[in-house]
Amino acid sequence: MANEVVKHHNDLNTIPMRKWSKEEMDFFFAIIAKLRDEGTKEITFDKRSLAELANYSVRTNKAYEQVIDQLSDNVLNITYLEKTETTLNGKSAYLKRRMNLFSQFDSKWTKDLSELEIKVKVSENYEYVLNQLNSEFTSYELAEFTQIRSTYAKTLYRLLKQWRTIGKKEFQIDEFKRLLDMPDYYKPSHINKNVLNYARKELPRFFPNLKIKPIKSNKRGTPVIAYEFTWTPEKTGKWVKNKYDKKFIGSGKTVRKEKLPEWAKEDYIQPQETMLPKEKIDEFNERLARIHANRN
Repeated sequence: MANEVVKHHNDLNTIPMRKWSKEEMDFFFAIIAKLRDEGTKEITFDKRSLAELANYSVRTNKAYEQVIDQLSDNVLNITYLEKTETTLNGKSAYLKRRMNLFSQFDSKWTKDLSELEIKVKVSENYEYVLNQLNSEFTSYELAEFTQIRSTYAKTLYRLLKQWRTIGKKEFQIDEFKRLLDMPDYYKPSHINKNVLNYARKELPRFFPNLKIKPIKSNKRGTPVIAYEFTWTPEKTGKWVKNKYDKKFIGSGKTVRKEKLPEWAKEDYIQPQETMLPKEKIDEFNERLARIHANRN
């Protein structure tokens, strides 16, 4: 498959995907990879190139059609909630606006299901999700993403990639359940069995030395209040040609081909602002006053 990098605004990681299948996720983010930096231009995919991009093995044309059909339904339900401050009749107010991510998502099949054509356009209102990316983006290799089987693990993979060069991320339990779109009734036992067990099995090859630690409260019963994920931070490097051939898959070695901004590099140190002592500030003000007096 092609060596594609998926890169999108972090807002895309908040889309609920509990009802999506692994194949639907793979196709969706394969399309997202191709839409990057294309603005609102209409992009066309055919059956073979899309299947190859999503690392999808076409068993039957009917099964392929069903996946794309369900993907189309899921895409129609992707809406962004934008909340901004405004005014109403001279009073302070909030504006809530819900809009679709795509302005067009058309799929066309021949009657014998042998050929497929998909045409996609990103909505102008949400072009920023794939274009004009600055510091708030998630980046990862599509080939890695399509290897993951569990849908919860796939979502967690994307979330942790936001912090790939940091090597640590803590989620409060309510936030964790919301981001992974878990059922409301899920307790820590459900989370451990249905979510974390799959993450421990599938994600360490992409996040070396991955450790998952439940954080408990000191209250009665010591309930779990958060989950902490730690791993060896990623380093930037050159792309390894054919890294997704069979001899590379499962090796646990990952290298980046994208260039990260200075703030995202492992050795980056945030500059700290320091305040002058009060004596120095008073001295500076006195000198400034004398300069103004001499000018007058």
